Amino acid sequence: MLPSDSGNGAAGERSEQDEKEAYARLANTRKRDLQEEFTRELEHDKPAKVPKIDDGSDEEDTIFESEPEVKPKTAAERMMEKMGYKEGKGLGKNAQGRAEPVALSTQRGRTGLGSTAGKVVARDFTEEWDESKEEKTIEEHVEWIPKCSDEKRREIADFLASDRHSQWIKIALKKLKIEDETEFCDEQVLLDMIKAKDVFDHMSDRDLREARTRANPYETIGSAFFQNRAAMKTANLDKVYDWIFSQEDTMDNKFLKKNPLDSSKPVNVDRESDLFYFADVCAGPGGFSEYMLWRKGFYNAKGFGFTLAGKDDFKLNKFCASSAYYFEPYYGVKNNGDVMDPQNIDSLEQFVMKGTHGKGVHLMMADGGFSVEGQENIQEILSKRLYLCQLLVSLCIVREGGNFFCKLFDIFTPFSVGLIYLMRICYDEISLHKPHTSRPANSERYIICKGLRKEYSDQVRDYLKEINRVMNSLKDRNDPNDVQEIIDINELKNDEEFFNAIVSHNEKLARRQKLYLDKYLSFSKNQGQFDKDQGNLREECLKYWMVPNRQRQRGREQIRQSLNALEVWGQWSPKLVCDSEFTFRPFEFIPNFLRTNIEKNIPYAAFRFVRLADKSQPMTLIAAADYVFINRNGRFENMDKQYVRIPQNTIIVVEEVKAIEKKDKMIREDHRSTILRILDAAVLNGDDVSKLSYEKRMKAAEKMCKALTLVNKEVKLGWGRQERIITPYTITAAQTFALDELDQMVGELEVLSHRQETNPIFVENGHTYVCKGLRITRILKPEWMVGWSKSQQLQFAWAPKKNTPSIFEEQWESSGCYASYWETSIVTRKEHPRIIERIKERNGIDVPVPCTVWKWTHDLRSNYGPLKILEDEQEFNGLPTMEETRAEKTEEEIKAEKEKKHLEEQQKNYRCLCRIYNKMVSRLNAHGFLKLHVIMELQKFAQIYVTGRSEQIHHAYKEMNEKISQLAEEFSPGCQLRTHDLFHVILKEFQLMERRLSTEDEFGKTIVRKNILITVMNRWRCQPAIMNPEPVDRKIGYTYAVRKRSERIRAKVITYK
Repeated sequence: MLPSDSGNGAAGERSEQDEKEAYARLANTRKRDLQEEFTRELEHDKPAKVPKIDDGSDEEDTIFESEPEVKPKTAAERMMEKMGYKEGKGLGKNAQGRAEPVALSTQRGRTGLGSTAGKVVARDFTEEWDESKEEKTIEEHVEWIPKCSDEKRREIADFLASDRHSQWIKIALKKLKIEDETEFCDEQVLLDMIKAKDVFDHMSDRDLREARTRANPYETIGSAFFQNRAAMKTANLDKVYDWIFSQEDTMDNKFLKKNPLDSSKPVNVDRESDLFYFADVCAGPGGFSEYMLWRKGFYNAKGFGFTLAGKDDFKLNKFCASSAYYFEPYYGVKNNGDVMDPQNIDSLEQFVMKGTHGKGVHLMMADGGFSVEGQENIQEILSKRLYLCQLLVSLCIVREGGNFFCKLFDIFTPFSVGLIYLMRICYDEISLHKPHTSRPANSERYIICKGLRKEYSDQVRDYLKEINRVMNSLKDRNDPNDVQEIIDINELKNDEEFFNAIVSHNEKLARRQKLYLDKYLSFSKNQGQFDKDQGNLREECLKYWMVPNRQRQRGREQIRQSLNALEVWGQWSPKLVCDSEFTFRPFEFIPNFLRTNIEKNIPYAAFRFVRLADKSQPMTLIAAADYVFINRNGRFENMDKQYVRIPQNTIIVVEEVKAIEKKDKMIREDHRSTILRILDAAVLNGDDVSKLSYEKRMKAAEKMCKALTLVNKEVKLGWGRQERIITPYTITAAQTFALDELDQMVGELEVLSHRQETNPIFVENGHTYVCKGLRITRILKPEWMVGWSKSQQLQFAWAPKKNTPSIFEEQWESSGCYASYWETSIVTRKEHPRIIERIKERNGIDVPVPCTVWKWTHDLRSNYGPLKILEDEQEFNGLPTMEETRAEKTEEEIKAEKEKKHLEEQQKNYRCLCRIYNKMVSRLNAHGFLKLHVIMELQKFAQIYVTGRSEQIHHAYKEMNEKISQLAEEFSPGCQLRTHDLFHVILKEFQLMERRLSTEDEFGKTIVRKNILITVMNRWRCQPAIMNPEPVDRKIGYTYAVRKRSERIRAKVITYK
């Protein structure tokens, strides 16, 4: 190493060492500074001398501390000291100044400081509410007004139908006060309640709402996950009245599977039940309807709405608990939703009856009300016509035995009480109740009417319509008079049970209302008070009403599922597919699919088919939360949700078609609306039907279509300047046929020639289409085949490649024999070539093809089309025809079908004959003309007549004839009309049967027997007419109604002593 290099290296080492020493000095300095700072803070916090504690000494411990530092006086304190201020005393020569701080102002609102009106509601922070005055419960007690007798109902109904009913209508000057209405409430109770209300005239709405929020024990229940509180009122009443509104089957709480209280998956247990119809009147924005659709679940309910158009309209876009597509608003012929307009009421009745096939709704709900600000005490008088019209509408649209509930306010006037009395006449039972969800300090209550009785309600309905027209006339001409009574007040008072029930109800609610008004006042004075039971009551009430304790969703969840069809598909489907796999062409139908080389196999019985109205390929439709997707040309396209009204979580196979109009022999497309025909279904509004049989899947789809059907084909969107009218798509389900019903289907077709083409026309669900083909679906899984049991006379499924016993048709679903939607309607890219290969290998024989299409479109090249299909007897250039398809039935299949039909006819005939003889026996036995022996002979002959052979029937007929003659002679030898003559008609028919049975085969004999039974039943359909008895000879008459083919009825009266 060079000398210069060694010198430089030594200098570098010294510089590094100097830096390290400098860092060490700085670190030690910083450490000493921190230690000194910590020591000063510690000395500042501890006392000068720690007390000495001697456990053995009884003397007090002494703490020696240094004198506290004197805090310097502020500038304000020095100024006050100069003016002579001494602590605890006031200023002035004689210390007469204020010694305490100025108290917080108790004044409310903008009234002056000298006003005495606001002192009643002035703040008082010492105010405390006595909670022992209240009664807070979870369960509620229901009180039904005593029933009215049928004799009284008939008396009132007949009086209203007569010309004398106008005597009850009393017209007088309009009333503007309620204080003197003491006929149905104690005067002092009424005045106390009004006085408690008047106090809040001096309080702002904000203060009142704030006090109510803290004081009402049930306030935190709110609206739960519905759009408003009205929904929870319905839930409350539904449970309290034992589910008479939703008509749920509460056995074993099975209905909770539709709306589980936990996070489990909902199950549609009412899939096979009839559709539930309800109407929501004067109830915007629709809380009642949202609850009812949620409670019924899935597609089990259909609602009709009627309310004021405009800002108070139904908020269908806020229906989150269920789909709003099952709800159809209507606004009357005036298009304004005014329920008090007589023309609107009549049009609403027609609208609902059309939508329910003339039967009416199971339930009507009404929640009408309007602002009465400044006139709260006479709210009942201002709402009297609204009361009347809501109750009137229920008599117009509720079906026999249906239910109704409506919101009322005070019911002190004879007018209101008269309306309630008429509801008691029309319904089987009525009740007045204020639920927990109705705020206790207001006058709101509900009338609940159970079981409409049309025999009395029609007369009351017409009477109320007349009153409404009178009130409308008085209003139009600004008459100072008004209808004050609709039933004579003496009639109301004379019914003591009803009168006492009304008085008791009014006084009970008035006292409770005053109590909570006093509580609101107390809580408004002291804002520190709050009801401590609110949280617990909310949880317990929701549990009791069987409503999940969850909040309404804020914002849209599952956004990805709304934007991608495959996200929804992946939730339900066990198959992983891509967009292109939805467009695989279905297998073309060939007759060999119905041929078999396997003994006992009946291929026909394993297929079902629907008619196609479009020649293009059926498409898969998926409905998400905000969009509807349909697969066209290998990719999903978005459809307009406003036009395609299909609820979310729906996966179906559809065809998009136009109906046709037929005029004479001309046909043309109806371009007014587009129709989506459902051909198969996997998921319907979250109801997984994919594993059900094909028939059940289509029945479920038919029920959903029924719930989605619109009475008015046009739908109004928006209001005001934003209003527009659209015509949504019509959703229908295709009619399903078994393959052995092919002849029946062809018989329903009407063949028309148009533009040199043959067009088979069919009508389905009120629409006319051209049949473009058949979609044939195999209902069983590939390994299962169908056979016929001769011993049991039933179909059974069997699997040749499985070591399993045969399964009869009733057990196919539980045994997993049915093919699911995923196996029949979705063929993946791997499955498609395998099926094609098997078809080629076996030429289609005994190949379980999941789904095939038989196209009926006309081919110009081959001339193959509907004409060849329907008329040719053999294959046409290797393509199937109707005659050839019929011929594919084996002798085993034909025999099995005949035996099955014969058995069904026998069962029908036996039931029919039993009904005939039961009617005859009950009629004659009631008057003592038959003995037990005759009944036994009739029952014995009935069994042989239906199930026996000809020779057995002849022998049994002769035996019965002889027996009846003997018994008649024994019963009364001298009577002019013997028992034998009473059976003359039926014996004559048996003789006719003997002549016909000699020429008919066994199957024909069954048909003849059925026709004979129907004829006999028609002859015995009438009821006996009993004439007035005489003192000596008692005469009893029977009228036999003989229905002729010309539909004339000839009555013959036979009289005997």
